[in-house]
Amino acid sequence: MTDSTQQRADPEAGDAGYRGPAIDVFIGTKAQYIKTAPLMRLMQARGVPYRLIDSGQHADLTIGLRKELGVKEPDVLLGSGESIETLASGIAWLIRYFALALFRPRQMAARFFSPSPGYCVVHGDTSTTLLSLFMAKRAGKKVVHIEAGLRSFNLFRPFPEELIRIICMRYSDLLFAPSAWAHKNLMAMKAKGRARGQAIDLGQNTNVEAVAYALGRSEEKSPGQARPYCVITIHRLETIFRKARLLFVIDLLERISASRRILFVMHGPTRRVLERNGLLARLEAIEGLEILPLQSHADFLKILDGAEFAITDGGSIQEESHYLNTPCLIMRSETERMEGVGSNVCLAGFNADLIDGFLGDLDRYRCGLKTLNAEPSKIILDTLLTTPLAS
Repeated sequence: MTDSTQQRADPEAGDAGYRGPAIDVFIGTKAQYIKTAPLMRLMQARGVPYRLIDSGQHADLTIGLRKELGVKEPDVLLGSGESIETLASGIAWLIRYFALALFRPRQMAARFFSPSPGYCVVHGDTSTTLLSLFMAKRAGKKVVHIEAGLRSFNLFRPFPEELIRIICMRYSDLLFAPSAWAHKNLMAMKAKGRARGQAIDLGQNTNVEAVAYALGRSEEKSPGQARPYCVITIHRLETIFRKARLLFVIDLLERISASRRILFVMHGPTRRVLERNGLLARLEAIEGLEILPLQSHADFLKILDGAEFAITDGGSIQEESHYLNTPCLIMRSETERMEGVGSNVCLAGFNADLIDGFLGDLDRYRCGLKTLNAEPSKIILDTLLTTPLAS
């Protein structure tokens, strides 16, 4: 693997008269780009320069995504430019950059980060989040954790995400919580000495801005699907690497297909696991089920907006379903997010009774459209520009 470092002037940055702290944004997954894009667009609009470091975790998926989201190309791209899709390649990737940061911090800082003192923005709970936290701290940066305070309160569900959240909340310097509930979790950790950074309640997840931005570009999106239909996307490791759970999902889809169309938006790892277990052919044989490739963000939101209901094991889609008032069945036993829980979201795990209750009373899970006019990214940027680095 080689690192691609692009040193270039960004015409949108307008940094000639900028006197604020250096800001690095260190992300690498599709969801991180979507949720961090509102902050990056705001910095571009205000003429605040930033350095974009891409971990390369979803390098293939984010090539066209940056243009769609209106953000610049990365200044630094770690790795070879190909997505990390296997466990072995992921472990090798982590070991390589952890070792570089551990044993050669000055060389690492000079290669990847802004030379001036400042902040490094990290996001969420992925392998990239853990890597970016460690590299930024070794480079002497103040770490800004967006989407802090989310908890499932079970170290092994999901694993390793819950552990990564705890580590990031313990060692970050600024902690931006997406809700009052998440902020309460942070304050409880601080009271026990398990988090040291300044905790700030944004009131909303930056995902709400991402949804509003995508919906505002609706004229550019593809035509909608004929109704009625439901949409499903399953990709978490704890789901796809348990054959019994995959069989449960296929059995469920066979039942659902008797009364409505199904759009299965399929991730690459999900397809490969289905093929390896000899289950893809059975899935493809379900009448009325259409397998779709991964969609652009705007196209997927249009599909989700028009769906009778959604089935997923992903947290971001839980949030998006809530914003769009789409009934959402979560195939997990715990969730780290409160968006929609108790209103349009059914946290069912693999409990057949809960799933049947959801399917039998969809009207119960139509809670009313949530406002899309919040701007949490403004709070983040204003805080970065006004908080002394020494604090």
